[in-house]
Amino acid sequence: MNNMERKSIPFLSIVIANYNYGKMLPATIESVLSQDCNDYELIIVDGGSKDNSVEVIKNYEKHLSWWVSEPDKGQSNAFNKGFSHAKGEFITWLNADDILLPGTIAAVKDALRSKPTADYATGNFLRFLNSDHTISEAKWGPHSLPYWLQGRGRYIVAFGPTTFWRRSVYEKLGPIDETLHYTMDTEYWARMMMAGHKQVRVNHYCWGFRMHEESKTAEFGDHERSQKIKETMDKEHEYIRKKNNYHPTKFWRYAGLCWRFVDGSLFHSLFNSYYYVGKKIESQFGILYKI
Repeated sequence: MNNMERKSIPFLSIVIANYNYGKMLPATIESVLSQDCNDYELIIVDGGSKDNSVEVIKNYEKHLSWWVSEPDKGQSNAFNKGFSHAKGEFITWLNADDILLPGTIAAVKDALRSKPTADYATGNFLRFLNSDHTISEAKWGPHSLPYWLQGRGRYIVAFGPTTFWRRSVYEKLGPIDETLHYTMDTEYWARMMMAGHKQVRVNHYCWGFRMHEESKTAEFGDHERSQKIKETMDKEHEYIRKKNNYHPTKFWRYAGLCWRFVDGSLFHSLFNSYYYVGKKIESQFGILYKI
């Protein structure tokens, strides 16, 4: 493992959790290294993979601030392990089969610097097929999120790992809940919301979610979640509501929809779905590395 010296605190620490995704990991790493803003550090936590993952990691070792390969207790444990070594002002994670879309770090940095009272930022995401790199879904949230739409009774406005939050908040609220296997991100966003931390929206596609047969939750084509997984996710969501006293109401759901009509993001989302779906992710986002 390598500890690369840093002269200053980076803006962002990115933790990649990996287990036996060596064939997809290079593109994930390259998606970070190709960012036009280099104010970050990259950490990789491998769960003791049996494939070529460690070889891949060693090939990129000079770009990493820290990495490890050892058995862990699952995805959430891997994230926490990585965050314990993070030095950045803000932190985020990236799954080893997904990519950080071009311009993401710069866009997130601009959004958070423009609103210093915010403790976390959330962006937008795409789903694309691993088989031919065709975009299958293009999610776009509200252009802005006024503080009156945040807090108790409101709905979480976040899309998977497209969330970037202060390391000081992580140290205050504690680690990712390692008892959760599918909804650990939702639980953490609920925890931040209920603790009063404010968010800012990033009008940028941040995260590319790769759809493939080995994904534990992705649904596409004939690939569906098993009934057991669906039941487990339902139980986890109920646990999240009780643990965090998180009970969003219909009033705030409709208020959020009305706001999206006012700020134009609802129409923007519909247009993006029409424009991007069915096209190749490389051509639409100027991706030069091999996915």
